[in-house]
Amino acid sequence: MSKKPKKKTSKTASQKTSKKNSTKQSFWKRWRSVFWKLALVFVVLFAGFTLYLDSLIQSKFKENRWQLPARVYAQSLELANGKPMTATRLRQELELLGYRKVVKATRQGDYENYKGSFFIHIREFQFWDGEQESLPVSFNIQSGRIAELKNRDSGETLQMARLDPLLIGQFHPNRLEDRILVHLDDVPEHFKQALLTVEDRDFYEHSGVSPKAIMRALWHNITSDRRSQGGSTITQQLVKNYFLTNDRTLWRKFKEAIMSVILEIRYEKDDILQAYYNEVYFGQDGGRAIHGVGLASQYFFDKRVRDLTPAQSALLVGMLKSPSGYNPRRKKEAALKRRNQVLKLMHDQKFLTKQEYEQQRETTLSVVNKPELKLSRVPAFMDLVRRRLQDSYSEEELKSEGLQIFTTLDPVMQRYTEEKVASTLTRIEKSKGIEDDSLQTAVIITSSQTGNILALVGDRYSDKAGFNRAIDAKRQIGSVIKPYVVLAALEKSKQYDLATIISDEPLSLKQRDGTLWEPRNYDREYHGQVPLFVALMESYNIAMARLGQQVGIDTVADFIEQAGVEGEVRALDALPLGVLELTPIELAGLYQSLASGGLKIKPAAITAVTDNQGELLERYPIDSVRIASELNTYLVKAGMQLVVEKGTARYLHNQNPFTRFAGKTGTTNDLKDSWFAGFSGEHLAVVWVGRDDSQEANITGSSAALPVFTDIFNGIPTETLQLGYEEDIEWKLIDQDSGLLSNDYCEESIEIPFIRGTAPTEEAPCQPEEEESFFGL
Repeated sequence: MSKKPKKKTSKTASQKTSKKNSTKQSFWKRWRSVFWKLALVFVVLFAGFTLYLDSLIQSKFKENRWQLPARVYAQSLELANGKPMTATRLRQELELLGYRKVVKATRQGDYENYKGSFFIHIREFQFWDGEQESLPVSFNIQSGRIAELKNRDSGETLQMARLDPLLIGQFHPNRLEDRILVHLDDVPEHFKQALLTVEDRDFYEHSGVSPKAIMRALWHNITSDRRSQGGSTITQQLVKNYFLTNDRTLWRKFKEAIMSVILEIRYEKDDILQAYYNEVYFGQDGGRAIHGVGLASQYFFDKRVRDLTPAQSALLVGMLKSPSGYNPRRKKEAALKRRNQVLKLMHDQKFLTKQEYEQQRETTLSVVNKPELKLSRVPAFMDLVRRRLQDSYSEEELKSEGLQIFTTLDPVMQRYTEEKVASTLTRIEKSKGIEDDSLQTAVIITSSQTGNILALVGDRYSDKAGFNRAIDAKRQIGSVIKPYVVLAALEKSKQYDLATIISDEPLSLKQRDGTLWEPRNYDREYHGQVPLFVALMESYNIAMARLGQQVGIDTVADFIEQAGVEGEVRALDALPLGVLELTPIELAGLYQSLASGGLKIKPAAITAVTDNQGELLERYPIDSVRIASELNTYLVKAGMQLVVEKGTARYLHNQNPFTRFAGKTGTTNDLKDSWFAGFSGEHLAVVWVGRDDSQEANITGSSAALPVFTDIFNGIPTETLQLGYEEDIEWKLIDQDSGLLSNDYCEESIEIPFIRGTAPTEEAPCQPEEEESFFGL
């Protein structure tokens, strides 16, 4: 009886032990199941994440699609025998381009100047019409013209040479990065050797991540008191810069490692190396980041990357460790020491012989002094360029495709115009008692024959970006329209010539609303019967309004519209007095047809666009349409010359008597807007002065816009306007009062051109003054 309980107890303990073991096995079985499920989930997530990173790499890296800003260049200065040039003008251009005046010009970007003799080592440049190699030229400036243009090395006479154009701005993406793309073959072998020696000696052996480099860096950081050393491969550096950020987190390092391996699997080593060349960071130039060895070579040494010396390559590679710490312009000693360290490593790795090493070590840093790039230094002109490109290129293309945009801007003329505009407006305000900084302005200067825009100012302070008055400020143009009323009369009716008599007596015209419009002259006087050239010269409103009525307001409006005004020109009775509203650039386009001899030419800002490899994408030729005969345009030009020499714009002639201009002043009735439009044989310019709030400014065309124009062209050399000989034109001396042929007794006579056979044949009734007798009888 007593043994049964013991036996039962023994069985129960065994069962408990078995049950306990069974519970343990079930527990681990469940956790193994959970573990494998979690592992499976991790694998799936990791695989998905890897596939995502792979797609990201392929989508961005396949085409090496960096965001390359469009570069906008001014026109290049052409040098040719016989071309007008002054030493001052040339030196200003060279200064803007960052050329260096030296005693002995040995490298591109250097120049020598001894009085009138110049030697310029012109930089290489990829123009829209082909690549220009570096060219050493010599020439003299004699009597204001270029002479004896030669290749200095060969002595060969040159027909033409051109300086590289000034970079005036860029259309940047959100990040102000800049680079010049290079191919693997463009980079010299010694740069590659220096890079691999310093940054990644096992580049061609590892698979994106180098355990050896990581351990070496770890050991260095543990045993050394110096600055910590990184273990990133070139591939990892590329991934970090190209795809990721500089965040110092384990998550970023984790992604970097995975993406580096993927990149190595997907692409060849040389593809990765080429991408690294174009992505690597070399510091800041003001607001823009310098990326890639191509731009760094240009920025620091003013040369293409393929022309780098071993010492220059060593300097650039050495800078990668700390672009700001080893900046050769700011920290020369540190940069020199770092460069020599890299050269020593190259020698130790047998990439440089002892002689090469010693020779390169003794060279200077040879960093050029280039001016800092000021982005969009001409915001008004850049605004115009952007608008002109909108029809052909999207905003994304302008900011990311690396387009090269060649423009018409003359950088020296632009800078001078900006300076004169600001100083002249200040003087006008002071002399007329106008509130300081209350006047605003817009100025456009073009080539009188081609319509190419050479300078454009959209604000009194031209570096300000904002409202672009040159393009957007629509204002009534006043009397600057009158030459077109005269031209319309000459074109549409053979009964008119410059001597035709027009009445300047009171005129009353009934308007649609039943009111009467009675134009008045600025001097509030009536001048009777006056020749047409006098009405234009003195800007008589009543005579011009009457001429418009005689020709037909509809006819005048249609002619002005065809001559270059985009949009409808309303046939209003006051049109001949300038109630038409135009922007300065629209008025420049209208006046272009007068300056060019009757051809409608739209002012142009762009000459060509290329892609980032220099391949031509689009050419912008000059388009012209004849809207008036050369002979009638000739007559109007002569009348406008009288405006400058004897009429409302004579201030210009008095200040610059040796250069002939044709032009016309313009003032609105309420003295809000002041205009002057004029041209020489070489340049056309339109100037507007007024207030942004459209309040009365108490200024006329003669008192504001004309002085601005005059001050600009007192400092800009320009060819005089020579009407020249025309077989079908004859000049006659005309009496200013009657419009008939002058005789010896006429007090006011002016020589006037006529289309042959149309000049008056009757002599003016000028009589000698009767002399009183001695006795007064």
